[in-house]
Amino acid sequence: MHTARQFDASHFALTRDGHRTGREDLLPDWGPHDRLGVVVTEPFGALGASHLIQLSITAFYDVRPSRRSGRLDGRDPRAVYPEIYLFHVGEPYGDHSAFDFWPARKEVVVGADPRLVLDAINDRAITRLAVPDADPAPVEHEWKEPAAARDRIVTALGYSPTGRVRHPMWEIAGTDVRTERNVELILDSTLRYASAASRAQLDATADPVLAQRSWVRRTEVRRDEGADGLAQARRRRVALRTADGLLTESYSIVTVDQALQMLVGRPSAPYR
Repeated sequence: MHTARQFDASHFALTRDGHRTGREDLLPDWGPHDRLGVVVTEPFGALGASHLIQLSITAFYDVRPSRRSGRLDGRDPRAVYPEIYLFHVGEPYGDHSAFDFWPARKEVVVGADPRLVLDAINDRAITRLAVPDADPAPVEHEWKEPAAARDRIVTALGYSPTGRVRHPMWEIAGTDVRTERNVELILDSTLRYASAASRAQLDATADPVLAQRSWVRRTEVRRDEGADGLAQARRRRVALRTADGLLTESYSIVTVDQALQMLVGRPSAPYR
């Protein structure tokens, strides 16, 4: 749960239609039971929503500060991982656990059918939803599943795996290099697994069953996920970064109904 101490809301600058604003405007009335869900449909696509993910994490901890560990080792019994969920549509699209999508159940692999995706979203009581920027496509969801989503979801946003949506309304800029640290871990396995190796000794003394479920073991198993899209993901990130190593991502505002028609689609005119 390193993200509890890694950054805070001041590390992100928000604008809407070119005017400076704040987290409360993008994520209004965030409460202790809010949960972010991000739908991903291509390798490492969720990196295009990295600032939204991390900004939501700051809201999760700020609304109930006791969730942060009082000890650096994270063993305070009150400390918890952020309630964020990643929905991999069709197949696993790369290990994103460096954002604290953990325990492993918070990265959900679901069939490439919008009905199945919505089932998974509703099962996890998602209240803030980010979907890939796409043209809404008509879909007949299961009876009353859209109604449940409308009743619960407060915020729906479109994001792009490139970091740039076609019709931007919101921009989130990183103001501190710490906002890129988790992205670097995801895109460079040598950094990620060097960290894992340093913790392997702890696993060696743990219960064998629990050791197999540990972050070290889970990330080792997922090492090659999304490998065919890794080079493109790296190029996209480099293209966005400025000389100071920071970058800005853009987002679109969509209705919940529109979001439910964008759960498996791709943009008709993707930005490259």
